[in-house]
Amino acid sequence: MCLLNMKIGENAVVDAVNVTGELKRRLNSLGLMRNANVSIKNFGWFKSTVQIMINRSFIALRKDEAALIMVHKI
Repeated sequence: MCLLNMKIGENAVVDAVNVTGELKRRLNSLGLMRNANVSIKNFGWFKSTVQIMINRSFIALRKDEAALIMVHKI
């Protein structure tokens, strides 16, 4: 499932980050990579953005970016 299918407060492990180029490098530098633990903190209006917590840092992703990150619940 992708990040958008989760609910606020749920924890998950990243299975795949299906992005390329500069965005992949940026997400990797923030710790968002395979087998990383993430927690869903909040969604924007109509799930236009998603806020996640990873390594004690908050990261906000756009809807199209979040749809490319596959996770499974813990």
